[in-house]
Amino acid sequence: MRFRRKKTVMGVAAATAVLALALTGCGSSPQAAKVGTAEDPVTIRFAWWGNDSRAKTTLEVIKDFEAANPTIKVQGENTEFSSYWDKMATQIAGGTTPDVFAMSGSYPSEYASRGVLLDLDKVKDQIDTSKFADGTVELGQLDGKQYTITAGVNAMSMVLDPTVFEAAGVPLPDDETWTWDDYVDIAAKISKNSPAGTFGTTPMSNDSFVAVWARQSGEELYTDDGKKMGISEGTLAKWFEFNKKLMETGGAPSASQTVEDGSAQPELTLMGQGKQAMKVSWSNQMTSYSGAPLTMVKLPGESKQPGTWLRSSMEYAISAKSAQSKEAALFINYLVNNMDAASKIKSDRGMPANTELKAGITPLLKETQQKEAAYLDRVAELNVQPPKPFPAGSSSTLEVLNRYNTDVLFGKISPQDAAKGVISEVNSNLG
Repeated sequence: MRFRRKKTVMGVAAATAVLALALTGCGSSPQAAKVGTAEDPVTIRFAWWGNDSRAKTTLEVIKDFEAANPTIKVQGENTEFSSYWDKMATQIAGGTTPDVFAMSGSYPSEYASRGVLLDLDKVKDQIDTSKFADGTVELGQLDGKQYTITAGVNAMSMVLDPTVFEAAGVPLPDDETWTWDDYVDIAAKISKNSPAGTFGTTPMSNDSFVAVWARQSGEELYTDDGKKMGISEGTLAKWFEFNKKLMETGGAPSASQTVEDGSAQPELTLMGQGKQAMKVSWSNQMTSYSGAPLTMVKLPGESKQPGTWLRSSMEYAISAKSAQSKEAALFINYLVNNMDAASKIKSDRGMPANTELKAGITPLLKETQQKEAAYLDRVAELNVQPPKPFPAGSSSTLEVLNRYNTDVLFGKISPQDAAKGVISEVNSNLG
């Protein structure tokens, strides 16, 4: 990303997860810190989510870190994303929180509000952010305190499959001018001109996408105080209407196929199988869909009033109860500032915030990944300020949106009633 450097050093989904977090105080207090030696190293635990490929790469990076830091051993713990947060909540409640763990979305707010996360100012000498791009250090701040360090940056995007466009005889869109109405029309045309089973797009039900939708209308998903939704009922109803229109015009598949596609692994989705032309997606997920020559453009409406921002695709935090917080911080510093680590991780966790690492890995990236890097440069040039971190209590918003959107697609509820229901339910969660 072509950012200016930041010239400073950093001076529920399920109710059971929320309940477990509420039991944080039941955990044991940190033991006295051990001083490691090469003969008797200290051990820290590092937890993250991801597939087997990410796990393999991460374990290789851990091995390199241990070789460079013989007084520290790292125990890696990989979990599928679908069960990661429940596992974390259980460990926190039981007093077995990993020393270092991956975070995203609203979870930093959830965990910080319950005293789970270490204020990283306490280990500021171990984590250097002097080469981080402007604005990326602040992505880990809550109420003026640094609780996380970004592992990589991504953004909402529109992924296109040029092969599907060409086969349908439809030109690629001009992302400097197109609108959401254009998107609906293009999707319908592609479905009509394609073999049965190939579609223009599928609806995207995601709280960050709805946040972009809100910002394009001059609104925010949440209020500044984080106590209720900031998006208006009318703007949210239009989002539900938009998804329904995609299906009704033939641009998207049936409700049942949309639900099935939404729960599939990237390579098994319609986009992954070469049966979809356009997909609203996180930028770092493009390479997960297929080996086909996909490309990436801005979302409709961004040139008129941009809503997309650069965000952390993954963040690193340290447990407030860790007895080895300095060693944990040294490990995070290695992950985000070491070129050998970056050359292995590449853009798997998003593009590095460290501008030197980003420049160093760019020649190593596949063509599709280089397209992602170029797209993030374009987003950066929009100079859109990120919203405040999603507030505590909002980790279930994604599930709420998905549930109501499914009901709208199946015709069980109107877009207007869905908007009312979402706002009421999410506001109750925030309260």
